Amino acid sequence: MSEELAALKRCIGQESAPTRYVVDAGSVKYFADSIMDPDPLYRDEEYARGTKHGGIVAPPTFFGGAIGLQGIPAGDPRTMFGQVLPLPAAWLTMATGDEFDFVAPVRPGMTLACRERLVDAYEKQGRSGRLLFYTFEKTFRNAEGDLLLRRKIFCAARQHRPVLASARGAVARRGAVKSPGSMRECTVGPVTVRYLAMFATATAEFVDIHYDADYARSVGLPGPIVQGLYKTAIIGQMLKNYTGDGTAIKRLSVQHRVMDVAGSVLTAGGRVLSAQQSGTTWDTECEVWVRNQDGAVTTVGTARVESSDPPNDMR
Repeated sequence: MSEELAALKRCIGQESAPTRYVVDAGSVKYFADSIMDPDPLYRDEEYARGTKHGGIVAPPTFFGGAIGLQGIPAGDPRTMFGQVLPLPAAWLTMATGDEFDFVAPVRPGMTLACRERLVDAYEKQGRSGRLLFYTFEKTFRNAEGDLLLRRKIFCAARQHRPVLASARGAVARRGAVKSPGSMRECTVGPVTVRYLAMFATATAEFVDIHYDADYARSVGLPGPIVQGLYKTAIIGQMLKNYTGDGTAIKRLSVQHRVMDVAGSVLTAGGRVLSAQQSGTTWDTECEVWVRNQDGAVTTVGTARVESSDPPNDMR
């Protein structure tokens, strides 16, 4: 075990003090705007009052802004976590996956409390050098202490190194799945730096490789890259469109396999793997993915949705 990994492991289980903040309607709309979701449920109170929700609710994967960085002094170098990890100086950190458990919807006016803790750390020796992997868990509760949302963020850290031109886009290609159970796709883009910067401020995750071209190239990237969470949010949008209700999504777990650069057009798709009825509720397991305009599948995962109706292809 390396010294760097040993230092990380000593931080496992340490939990931050709760960060409390109020969700406002403007933040919900801004998040939806950043992922180009035009759904009036996220911005039109009169429309939203006429739905079963009785008012505006937040999109899937929304948790509000500045949740990890509130209370941190101006000029602090932290980017998205309140805790300071003992990572080697000048190493590059990237998100490699997201896992969400959705318990109850987030609404404007709620006061949320977020806690974060490191839950795992390990290392691997890859072809290009040593990688440190670590996982953060964030929980979000309302003022009464009820759990609304749990998110795990999977990250990898490595030394800066050039990105070989031959490696950019080196990924297996596949088209949209056309087998029975396929879901209607959701295409977003071009995802320009403007939207990446909006998303960074909507989530208060300020990682320069997503909107600073000079910095991204200085650490060996081809340019600004799309946030992994952005692609997770697009999958959430696709599932919301498919079910007709974002609150039907109960679990979403994805791995970001390949980077997408700013300006990409991204399409989220999926297919039903299985569906079971329990009483009046259908529990549906899905395979989900994101592919870019070149046909490269860059994010893959699974989701579970609950609904009162069977999946579309089983009706």
